[in-house]
Amino acid sequence: MKTFTLALLTLSSVSLNVFADTTLSASTITLKENEKVSFERAEINMEQQQGILVNTATTYYAPQVWINGRLELFFVGSTNGNQFCEERGHNQEISGSTITCGEDESAYGDFDWYNQSWGMKSTGSKNQCYQLYATIKCK
Repeated sequence: MKTFTLALLTLSSVSLNVFADTTLSASTITLKENEKVSFERAEINMEQQQGILVNTATTYYAPQVWINGRLELFFVGSTNGNQFCEERGHNQEISGSTITCGEDESAYGDFDWYNQSWGMKSTGSKNQCYQLYATIKCK
């Protein structure tokens, strides 16, 4: 099991005097042995709720999925987004993800809900932007 401590911590809706007697530490993200998804870095958003700091969202940068032993970019879509988030231990994707464009005549990751597995899906050649995740925001 690999464990990473994140240095990025975003605080919102919290006044500084709340932390006068509080020690903040970076959140820890644990990667499981058979992790099916990957990312370059993550940003954790924290808010004070009833006097306790809680994680309200996590944004993953450069998200990818493992398919046939390789890391692959994947298509934007509710099934793909929610699956990535669930595999990281979140409930679902939330508003705030960003996209990048994929190339014509390429293939990218797509989650097959019926078979519960990631596979590759071709873009074809329509000379357009094929939406892929640049970041994905999970809650």
